[in-house]
Amino acid sequence: MRIPEIIGRMGLQMRKARQLRRDRQKDLAARMGVSRLTVMKMEKGGPEAGRIPLETWLRAAEHLGLLDTWQEVMKVRADPFEEYDRKVREEERIRKGRVKKPGHRETGGG
Repeated sequence: MRIPEIIGRMGLQMRKARQLRRDRQKDLAARMGVSRLTVMKMEKGGPEAGRIPLETWLRAAEHLGLLDTWQEVMKVRADPFEEYDRKVREEERIRKGRVKKPGHRETGGG
């Protein structure tokens, strides 16, 4: 998915959330401390919405009760191969421990 598509979806979700709260654009804008035009641009999701600062998007999410959804955006997911890699490293460490070290010769009678 490309950035313009993501911004478009964000705008649509913002509009849906605002409408579910039975909020008007001008009321949301006033609470956010921005103009109604800014809210309109965000909801439209076009190129102009992409130039709106992240802080403004976060402020909108906060006022619409969606801020917790933003916490998931940059969350680092667990590596699905991390457990496998750990097991392989552990097996390798154990295997290396079993190998006879050079220089340790068995001495016999002569």
